[in-house]
Amino acid sequence: MVSCLLSPSIAMAKEGSTEIRKLLKQMQEYQRQIKDTNERLQELEQREASRIASSQNGNGLSETNGNGKNGNGKHIVTDTPTAKKRNVQQEPDVEDPEAAKVPKERHLRGFYDNGFVLRTKDNRFSLGINGLVQARYTLNLPNKYTGNDSQNFDLALGRLFFSGTAFDPNLSYFFFYQSSTLNDSNRVDTIDWWGKYQLGDLGIKAGRILPQFSRQFYTDIGKYLFMDLQQPEYAFSLQRTPGVELNWKAGKWTTSLTVGNSVRALDSITQQNSGTKLAGIGRVVYDLLDPYTYVQETIPDSVEIPQLSLGAAIGYNPVDANSGLQNTRIGMDTYTATADIGYRYKLFSTEAAFFGRQDHDSNSANPAIATSHNYGWYWQAGYYLLPKRLELAGTANQVLFDHQNGSNYKNETIGSLGLNYYFYDHHFKLQTDYSHITGNDWTGHTLEDDRLRLQGQIYF
Repeated sequence: MVSCLLSPSIAMAKEGSTEIRKLLKQMQEYQRQIKDTNERLQELEQREASRIASSQNGNGLSETNGNGKNGNGKHIVTDTPTAKKRNVQQEPDVEDPEAAKVPKERHLRGFYDNGFVLRTKDNRFSLGINGLVQARYTLNLPNKYTGNDSQNFDLALGRLFFSGTAFDPNLSYFFFYQSSTLNDSNRVDTIDWWGKYQLGDLGIKAGRILPQFSRQFYTDIGKYLFMDLQQPEYAFSLQRTPGVELNWKAGKWTTSLTVGNSVRALDSITQQNSGTKLAGIGRVVYDLLDPYTYVQETIPDSVEIPQLSLGAAIGYNPVDANSGLQNTRIGMDTYTATADIGYRYKLFSTEAAFFGRQDHDSNSANPAIATSHNYGWYWQAGYYLLPKRLELAGTANQVLFDHQNGSNYKNETIGSLGLNYYFYDHHFKLQTDYSHITGNDWTGHTLEDDRLRLQGQIYF
C-alpha cells in the first residue's frame, strides 16, 4: 500500500530532475554561445581598428558622405556599447577636482590673452607662455678694410617665455630661454630669471634682471621699429646682471634703482664678480604728456592722445670681462650717463637718446690714456603710410671711442631706411632695411659697408 502511494511522487520527482538537467544544459549552451559571440566581436573590432589606423596612416582620415558611409560605400564601424565600457576601463584614472575636494577657487582655467595662460579662479597662481621667432637674411658688401662680402640666413632670435604669479597676485616671476645663430653661434641660454613682489607703487625684484638703464634695451625686442638695437645701445647700455632692483611710480614720475654684479656686455658669458665691487644703476622718467611706454617703440593702431616722456639714467660699473662691443677691459671702472626722449601721436612716433661714458683704467701703464671719454647717440622715427599695415622707418646713429681697449673701430656712423609690413600687429610682421655704415679704425683706414636685411617675425 505504501509503495502504491509513493510511486506517483517518485515518478514526478524523476521527471522534475530530468527537466532541471535539461535547463542547466541549455544555460551552459547559452553561456558558451555568449562567450563565443564576445570573442568574435572583439576579433572583429580589433580588425576594424587596425583597418582604420592603416587607412589614416596611408591615405589620411576617412571621410563620410553624410549617411554613415565612406567614399567606397562601406559603413564606418564605431564602438559598440560593450567596447566603450571596455575601453573606458583601459584608460588611466584622471583625478576629478570635485571628487578630490579641491576648492573651486584652485581649479585651473586656460585661455589665450597675448599668450597661452593657465590661472586659478582666485588669481593666486598663474602661468603664461609666450614664444618669439625671428628669421633673418643679411647681405653685407663691405670695403677691404671692413671685411669680406657675405650673405647669411639666421635664426636671429628664438625665445620661449614663462611668467605668472604664485601664492599671491602680487608675487610674480619671469624667465625665458633664447637661441640664436647670429655671430656664428648655435646654443640655448637662460636669459632673465627673476621674482618680484609688488607693495602698492613699490616693486622689489631679485634674480638675473635687466636694469632700467637705456630706453631701447628695456623695450620688448619683438616690438622694435627696426629689427635690432641701435649701435650705441650695444656700445654703452648696461644690461642683464644678477642683483636686486627697486622701482616705484608716483604720478608722472617713474624711478628705479639697481644694485648687482659687474654688468657684462653682450659678447661676454661670465657672470660672477672677481672682487668686492658692485655695479649701481639709477633711472628716472617723467611723463610730460601721456606716457611714452617702454613696452613698444611703434604701435600699429593710431594713437589719439599725444605721448611724450623724458628719461635719464646714470650707472657705475666695475668691469670684470673684456668686451670688443663696448671697448672695455678687465680692471676698468666706468661711469655712464644717458638721456632720452620719446614722442608718439596719431600715425607718427620718434625717439632719440644720447650716451656718455668715462673710463678709468688703473692698470694702464700710460697715464695719458688711463682716463678716456666715449660718446654715442641715435635718432629714429616711423610713420604709417597705410594705417595698421605699412610703416616707413628712418634712423641715424653714431659711436665715438677715445682710446682702443678692444673695439675694432674708433668711430662708426650708420644711416638706415626701412619698411615694415604688419600682417597681424607685432604678432606676425615683415621688416626690411638698408643701411650705409661708415667709420674709421685705429690705424686711420676708412671702414665702409652696405647692408641689406630682411626679417620675418612670429610672436605669440
